[in-house]
Amino acid sequence: MIRKAVVLGTGNVAWQLAHSLPLFGYCVVQIFGRNAAKAEDLASAVGADHTDSYDEIYPDADIYIYAVADDAISEVVASVSIDSGVHVHTSGCVDIDVFEGSKSNYGVVYPLQTFTRNKKIDFSKVAIFFEANNASSRSRVEEFAKALSLKVFESNSEQRRMVHLAGVVGCNFANYLWSISYDILRQQGYPFRDVMLPLIEESLDKLRYMPPSEAQTGPARRGDTGTLAAHEALLADNSDIAEMYRMLSKMIADGSNYKYNRNRQ
Repeated sequence: MIRKAVVLGTGNVAWQLAHSLPLFGYCVVQIFGRNAAKAEDLASAVGADHTDSYDEIYPDADIYIYAVADDAISEVVASVSIDSGVHVHTSGCVDIDVFEGSKSNYGVVYPLQTFTRNKKIDFSKVAIFFEANNASSRSRVEEFAKALSLKVFESNSEQRRMVHLAGVVGCNFANYLWSISYDILRQQGYPFRDVMLPLIEESLDKLRYMPPSEAQTGPARRGDTGTLAAHEALLADNSDIAEMYRMLSKMIADGSNYKYNRNRQ
């Protein structure tokens, strides 16, 4: 059975979902965007209708997907008067309770992935974390999540925030470090892709069969203080990166790992 979906948002996540949902039995009937031009552009690309008016959002969809910026979710939810279907947001950090008092059936479908416009993602490989407010919502939200992906996990809002934190550290922070490597190599006239991608790919491949702590290598892990000092000297003109290098090297040398205190105040 084809289910009707309204996508609220025009950013990277909305773009990916709007293009992918038809592959999984969902017809995107409408795109809502506060920027009318962006809503029209995305809707045109996927063959959907569009609107920038809350009053014109279709009231008979099976699922309403709020793929907007975290800071905008509460405002958009409060502005949508429709209470039919099931309403879900896609954020890693926004609590499910953002829907409470406004919608009867709601939940969260959070895909742990980095999304870039115009580069389509294979959702079947993406870990998706879902949450729902009641049994009826749960069946529909879980059905939606499992239509998208083979890797589906149920989680509460606190667990989801921790997953999001892990994603930021493991992806966003790692990408920033790669950008530093890119700049260092570029200044020396070497191509990042040819030099670094084989190293990065081998590092990632090892994680298929061992935890990161066991895969860790490098001068800090070996206790090679001479190399550490030489690297710090090369970073003397950039105090922020030098301090980061010292901090991370110390944590690697000490074997420091994150410890989660559930009882923290």
